[in-house]
Amino acid sequence: MIRKANPSDTSKIAELCYIIWSGLDIQMVADIDESRLLKIMEQSMVDVPYRGHYSNTWVYEIEGEIAGCLIAYPGDKEIELEQAWLNMDLDDDIRSYGTPMPMKEANDDEWYIETVATFPEYRGRGVATQLVQHVIETYSEEKWSLNCDVHNDGALYVYKKLGFQIASEFDLYGHMHYHMILPISDKNK
Repeated sequence: MIRKANPSDTSKIAELCYIIWSGLDIQMVADIDESRLLKIMEQSMVDVPYRGHYSNTWVYEIEGEIAGCLIAYPGDKEIELEQAWLNMDLDDDIRSYGTPMPMKEANDDEWYIETVATFPEYRGRGVATQLVQHVIETYSEEKWSLNCDVHNDGALYVYKKLGFQIASEFDLYGHMHYHMILPISDKNK
């Protein structure tokens, strides 16, 4: 079952986001204890309108357990959402890093799927595919985009199958990614 996230989901959503963050070269992730950073990530999902706020998130449940999540928002709001991190009550050492993900990842005219993550035990069951299908069908009037690590063949296959096309290639936190868009003619497949 796919549904919008709520505040009680933030622990699991933070764990899913941490899977993504730990695969990128983000200094805060390298330096800060995982349990401490997870608590701050949870706080950012409720206390401020950060990019990972629960209102920007959908979850996929299997037998009452969160199996995966998708975070999406308008590309023209990305920097504003990222800066909200600094509006939290942060310890000085955390604040000294600035925001976790300061790079602009989306174009302003796109709705950006920032995160699609599935817990390992639920992979291969169509969770990510169904989450992406859900948002692009529910909000079919939007121009959708996402970024995919060039070495993540499984995700690339799924995104291409859903109609996304590679628009460009760029370095995102030390890893090459494809910026992919869903052409308007492919939205309602």
